[in-house]
Amino acid sequence: MNKRGITAVAAGLAAVVLGFTPGTASAADNQPLSASTTGASVSLTVDWTGSESFTLRNVKLSDTSCDAHPVYFHVTAPGFQFPNHWNSSGCGTTSTWSSLSGSLVGGIHSLGVTVCRDTTFDNCSSSGLSINPYD
Repeated sequence: MNKRGITAVAAGLAAVVLGFTPGTASAADNQPLSASTTGASVSLTVDWTGSESFTLRNVKLSDTSCDAHPVYFHVTAPGFQFPNHWNSSGCGTTSTWSSLSGSLVGGIHSLGVTVCRDTTFDNCSSSGLSINPYD
């Protein structure tokens, strides 16, 4: 397999796994997103780092009810959902991440965030979209 083929395979694998490495972004790319539902809320800033990549900054996932149900969030791009991130610490707690990076081969037009309370029928809410300025 030539170098170009190896690079394409590696990039494809990176698209499936949300890589948690710091990215770089311009302050002009900062776009806040938030969502809340009964018992859960999430807020974050999207820094677009290219047509296929982004970094989520200052992520805060809060469990706002005392019901023994964990909460989680994920970001979505059209046709793709990145992995869930959880807060299982309970009533009144907030889990934070300073930086979560991700990429998707073929480009990302937009991102949205969804927050959920983990119940039999998950109680979820989604944000508006952050549009990629590099698209």
